[in-house]
Amino acid sequence: MEYIDLRKVGREGLKEIRRQVVRLKKLGKTGKEIEELTGVRQNRASEIWTAYQREGEASLERKKYGRKPGSHMVLSKEEQENIRTAVAEKTPEDYGITGKLWTLGRTREYIQKQYHKAINERTLSDYMKRWGMSCQRPAKRARKQNPNGI
Repeated sequence: MEYIDLRKVGREGLKEIRRQVVRLKKLGKTGKEIEELTGVRQNRASEIWTAYQREGEASLERKKYGRKPGSHMVLSKEEQENIRTAVAEKTPEDYGITGKLWTLGRTREYIQKQYHKAINERTLSDYMKRWGMSCQRPAKRARKQNPNGI
């Protein structure tokens, strides 16, 4: 007998197969009969039926896995807002950090001083993108520089 690999079936296909297994189980079919009719192994059909009894229609949908967006953040929402405001409105010198412009290193130093949290520059870069900020490189030459030297 050819079995269906449920990992390779699309979202809608999986839902339809699960729905079919539940319908057959409600009709009183045995695991062996369901296996022959659907191509789903008996133990998997049993798992589908058990989940359906426990969760109802919600069990037919494919679950989302992985972390939820915003979980496992190093900085809390309040800390993020305070840092964002500090970077936008003040200079590093206002907080006792050398330099007039904010860099990832200086921002990292500010976070260490204020919140006693060590944060990687790569992670900090992700935070900055989330806040709508980007690293700016200062121009190498002054804009109003006179090329003739006069």
